[in-house]
Amino acid sequence: MSPSEAGRTLPPAVPGFQVRPDRLREHYGRLRLSPPRILPRTGWGNVLVRAPNWLGDAVMALPALSHLADLLPGARISVLAVARVAPLFWHRPEVAEVITYPPRPPSGPLGPWLQALARLRRRHFDLAVLFPNSFESAFTVWLLGVPQRLGYATDGRGLLLNPALWGWRHLDRLHQVYRHLGLLAAWGEPPTPRLPHIPLESGERDRAREMAAAGGWRPDRPLIGLSPGAAYGTAKQWPPERFAAVAEALRAETGAHIVLLGGGGDVTASRMVAGCMAAPPQDLTGRTDLRQALALSGCLDLLVTNDSGLMHAAAALGTPLVAVFGPTDPITTGPFTSQADLVSEPAACAPCLLRHCPTDHRCMLAVTPAAVLAAARRQLEGG
Repeated sequence: MSPSEAGRTLPPAVPGFQVRPDRLREHYGRLRLSPPRILPRTGWGNVLVRAPNWLGDAVMALPALSHLADLLPGARISVLAVARVAPLFWHRPEVAEVITYPPRPPSGPLGPWLQALARLRRRHFDLAVLFPNSFESAFTVWLLGVPQRLGYATDGRGLLLNPALWGWRHLDRLHQVYRHLGLLAAWGEPPTPRLPHIPLESGERDRAREMAAAGGWRPDRPLIGLSPGAAYGTAKQWPPERFAAVAEALRAETGAHIVLLGGGGDVTASRMVAGCMAAPPQDLTGRTDLRQALALSGCLDLLVTNDSGLMHAAAALGTPLVAVFGPTDPITTGPFTSQADLVSEPAACAPCLLRHCPTDHRCMLAVTPAAVLAAARRQLEGG
């Protein structure tokens, strides 16, 4: 992380970011280590970090990963990640190696999974730090024979951890960035978080601009992205015709080139947005790998998005964004950036955290194109 990135202040205007030091100490002070011994900061050789399985969660773990490297000088940190998020950890100075974790049975064949475990077991890791709270992640590193296995005592896995951190529920109302950082209580009081940051190589940005130019973008025009999908479920998706209305208005006002972004699961949502627009946008949904999507997001002048993994990635790339929130909680999972406007409307049933709305989707339908357009103008004018 560059000095300029590390020194950026946490924004006061967006929910969930600035937490008073005394409140943080109160929350972290309720965590309990078992066995109750603070871990040493030196003497570690090979350290394995199990990454979260979803893009947004993985981005929110980046500050803790960065601080972990500071706490363990001389340690060689390897990140174990599923294929869909592994490229996020490329080119990070604190990461010596990114290991792609194959799908475990029954999602994948038993043979390759066992072979991968055998190879990892021969690596003789000294410490495993588990960002996921799943039983499977703890069971895996236990099978690897890692002697020190640090994680929250959730999902019935406390006996598999050494040490285990008890008291996860005391962090419930903190942003996920702070909750990931709480793992570092194993070395004493966790530090104040840095902002998540994703490094891109200059060639990646150049190729992203070439992709946009191939779709009609010119450098003298704003490049505005839309991310109308959301991996968690349809409840988080703002209606496609409203995305289209905002995009049409921004194109008319600024001459912007509009590009649709997302993964393979977002193709339908993007097609619906494109179908509502008078002139077709450039649709790259499902046509990029993760590094290309990150590079494109880092080149945008603005991203208009649902609460999604790409929203968190864009925030970590320093891209101005407007995010529509409804069924999820911006206090705990909002974009961790000073360059964001969150648009939401009160609803008695929100945040419900459901994948699919069982009623009338009122939390998202209450958000108007006019409100999102006003937020977009603010961000394009510099916040």
